[in-house]
This record gives sequence, structure tokens and C-alpha cells, in this order.
Amino acid sequence: MNKPEISQSTHEFVRQLANQALSRSAGAPLLGGNQVELLYDSAENFPAWENAIAASQESIFIEMYIVSNDRFGRKIRDLLIERAQSGIQVCLLYDWLGCLWPQLRGFFKPLLAAGAEVRAYNPPSLNSGLNLLGRNHRKLIIVDRQVLFVSGLCISASWEGDAARGLPPWRDTGLRLAGPLLSEALAAFADSWADTGPALDARWLSPLPDRTCGDVAARLIATTPSTARMMRLDLLIASFARKTLWLTDAYFMGTSLYLTALKQAARDGVDVRLLVPRSSDIRWIATVSRTQYRPLLEAGVRVFEWNGSMIHAKTAVADGRWARIGSTNLNLSSWLANRELDVALEDETIAGQLADRFLQDLANATEVVLSGQRRRPTLTQPRAGKPLRQLSPRETALNSAHAAARQAARIGDALEAVVRGTRSVDASEASAFLSIGLALCLLALAIGLFPWLAAGPLTALLAFSGVAIVLRALGLYRSRRLKKQQSPPVAPPPPSAPPAEDDQA
Repeated sequence: MNKPEISQSTHEFVRQLANQALSRSAGAPLLGGNQVELLYDSAENFPAWENAIAASQESIFIEMYIVSNDRFGRKIRDLLIERAQSGIQVCLLYDWLGCLWPQLRGFFKPLLAAGAEVRAYNPPSLNSGLNLLGRNHRKLIIVDRQVLFVSGLCISASWEGDAARGLPPWRDTGLRLAGPLLSEALAAFADSWADTGPALDARWLSPLPDRTCGDVAARLIATTPSTARMMRLDLLIASFARKTLWLTDAYFMGTSLYLTALKQAARDGVDVRLLVPRSSDIRWIATVSRTQYRPLLEAGVRVFEWNGSMIHAKTAVADGRWARIGSTNLNLSSWLANRELDVALEDETIAGQLADRFLQDLANATEVVLSGQRRRPTLTQPRAGKPLRQLSPRETALNSAHAAARQAARIGDALEAVVRGTRSVDASEASAFLSIGLALCLLALAIGLFPWLAAGPLTALLAFSGVAIVLRALGLYRSRRLKKQQSPPVAPPPPSAPPAEDDQA
């Protein structure tokens, strides 16, 4: 066997191993023959959703973290009502916490009255216990079992910005897909639907016609609590990347393990770039994220902050041939606690388009570099003096309620690393850690003066969890007792024959 043959054989072997590793990490097979179109921001995603829903002929399945009671939310609701009244099967699964205010105000009642099926994911109950922290963060729409939309956008006018206040639309990315991957998407939706009540009728899960729509190979990664599918895949891609790894994330708070993977890739010569918001709808998360800049910058990772009102996309592109788009943020809550949905694409054309868009986004971003004698993280250009939008007290409270559980783990990982000394902290990070420390001190003072602030929620949480566990135990006892009662009685063994008497006395 000559050298070229050996080289080709080795290349194929390595490629098979890589595909096997990716499939096992993501828990999803690579399916070819898909047609994919990238959609950017609300200007492209929202009209595509509206047109597909309005033209539906059979079914509409939606799994959405937020459905807002605003102009766009009501527009989609009215379209769904019209379709349900026309006999179309409409199933809407929303997150209970993400849609807290709309559901309290009866936003979904007209949909139910029109014949649509509407369910809330993980509402408080005696059976949920600590699982209440896990949310359904997916953004999925399936129309007629033929068209799939996956993105980081929710059904909310927030993504459209506010021209009257000079706020541009949020930057976000989604996709429209047709092809064999629809069967995986239907299975993912059916799994979430069954988690909230009776299972989806089997007729909606029948295999779709096996026809080739395009030439894009893709995986659908449907993360459920504790499966960590996207986390394993993200770590694997950080290890496999050879030339470039460009990441966009709305709420970046990587674990020590993921930060190490990024740093090692950068030290190995990979062009690692991270684009994050400067201002966020969850304001303090940007401050917490900045505590992780320095170790990344020292390793050669390039960090950029978006100059606009908000960048909400969750995308990655590696080596110009692999990309992912979806709802998963680079933090523990997305990786471990939530239901998330992402599409990983292995296609040079789509990855190239996403890479081009990333470079375009960097033109509206400011790079963070190490400068000065102490090598502090600083912006390469002064920030614009544009005042940020002032949220109303109601909006602030609502954002805080939505974010509190999801963000706690992100702060914990950073603080643990600092307190335990597992990473060094430079003087340039003083302001970030001072704000966090003062906030914790103020919280401690408030609890000291008003102990009920801590005792009340803690007591409620412990009682809630305790009752849930007790009820679960009683249910298991009941199941065991019923199982025993239904088991057929065991027949006693036949009596053994008496031993024959000896003839001799």
C-alpha cells in the first residue's frame, strides 16, 4: 500500500471517529439531505414565522420560552386562533415562568376557546420540588410537519426595538429548515409535550416522506435537564477546532472546564473570538461576564462587546465548516437545567455564511484588550455616550424574576474560582468584584435586619420540597402495594408423599 493510500485511509478513520464522538456527545445522529436558510433578526425571522403559520394546512406545533402580551405576541396569537378555528391542529407549549404575566392576565384563553391545545411547562406544584428551577428555554416552531424554525428569538416585540426611543432591533439569529431533520424535531416536541400532560397523538409523529430537500447535513440537539448534550458538544468542538472558533453568546458565563477548553484552543493557535453584549436586558450579567475576560485574553482569546442595544444570538462557527444555532447559552443553566434546542450544521456554505455575518457583527462591536503596565482589560475605543434605555420598575422586576434562578449558577462558578484561589484575580477586575461583593454585603445586611427576607423563602422552599418528596414516597408505596395485590397468589407446594413404612418391625 503506497503512502497516499495510507493517508486517505487514516483520514477516513479519523473522520469516522470524529463523527462517532459528535453523535455520542450530542445524542443525535447526523442527517443529510436538509434544506437550510439562515434568518437574521426580527426583520427576517418574524415575517417567515407569520407567513408559514398563515399558510398552514395541517398542524402547528410551537415550543416557546416567552410569548409576550404585546403587539407581535397578539399578532401571532390571532393567527393561531384563525388557524385553530379553520380546523388546523394547534399545539402551543410555553414556559410558565417565561410567560408568567401573560397567563395571569388570561392571554391564552382566546386560544383555548378557539380549539387550540395550550400547556404550560413546569408550573409550581407539589411534585416539582427543586425541579422548578429548570425551564423550557426552547424556541421551536413546526408547521405542517414540513417546515422547522429554530432560533434564539421569542414571540415578543422586544426583538423589534423601539424606533421612537432610538433603540435598534435586537441582534439575533435563526434558521428555517426542511428535510429529514423534521422527524427529530417532532420527536423533541412530543417529548416536551408528554412531560406536561397526555402524549401527542401518534398520527402527528408518523414518519415523514423520505425525500431529499437539500444537501445540508445537520443534527438536532434537544437538551433536557441533566443530559448536558450541548455542553458535551461545545467542549468537543472547542477541542476539535483547528483554525477558527467564533462564538456569539447573550449570557456568557462559562464553567471553568469550558474556559479551559477555550484557552487551550487559543494557545494551540486557534483563532478564538467571543462576541457578547455590552448592555443586556439582564443588566448585571454583563458585569459578571467581565470577570472572566482576563484569563481568556491572557490565553489569546479575542473578546468583543456589541455596541448596539442587545445581541441575543447563540451561535458558533468552527473552521468554516461546522456551525450551531439555537437557544443554548454558554452557561450552566442552559447546559444542565433547561430544555434547550439547537441545530448543529456540518456544511461549508452555511458555516461560511455564518462566519461572514460574524465578521459583519464585529464591525459594530468594540474589542477588549489588555493594556497598560498592569495589563488590564480595556476597550480599544471609548464607548458611545448614548444613554441606555431606562426600564420601568415593572420591567425591572419582571426581568429579575425571570433571571434570578437562571443566573445564580453563573455567579457561583466565578466566585468559587476566586474565593478558593483556583484562578488569579487582577487589580483590573476590582470594580466588577467590588460591585458583586457590595451587593452580597447589602443582601446580608438586609437579611440581618429583616430575617424573614431569607427565612420566609427558605422555609417555603424547604416545605415545598419536603412535601413533594413525601408525596413521591407515598406514591411509590402505593404502587408497590397495588403491584402486590395484582400479583397472582403463589400456590403452596404439593405435600410430599409420606415415606414408605418398613416391612420389618
